[in-house]
Amino acid sequence: MDVSTARDAAVRRRSRVRRTAGTTLVALTIVIGLGVPAQATFARQRALPQTSVVTATVAPPTNVAAQVASCSNSRWMTVTVSWSPSTSSRVTGYVIKAYRGDGQVTTVGQTDAVTSSTQVSMDKFNTGLTSAAFTVTATLAGWTAESASSATITC
Repeated sequence: MDVSTARDAAVRRRSRVRRTAGTTLVALTIVIGLGVPAQATFARQRALPQTSVVTATVAPPTNVAAQVASCSNSRWMTVTVSWSPSTSSRVTGYVIKAYRGDGQVTTVGQTDAVTSSTQVSMDKFNTGLTSAAFTVTATLAGWTAESASSATITC
């Protein structure tokens, strides 16, 4: 073997050793790096703006009154229910309920937000209804507020 071939072989061996050592060092760095959690510190602090949580409140309608409009036949009782609207803004409507003399509660009507009086008819034949008091519930996006009941009316 001549001197230049021996020298080339030695250079190739050193290059191979360096590549192997470099690859081993990179692999070892990755393995050790994956086992250590990342850490960071921040030198600057800033205050967050103040926030608050507000719950919606709905004022109930007031002055609910019920008056018998018709009780002449044996089957139907027609009642006019009126009220003063809720003072809450954005009310979407009103639900009218009858609290019957037998203890049952029945939804008998529903109106939009600008209505403050409506007529409802109830079937006396199927329910045995002879007396009822009425409430009006204001609705606002899932929130509700029920009024005090009207005086009881009898047919």
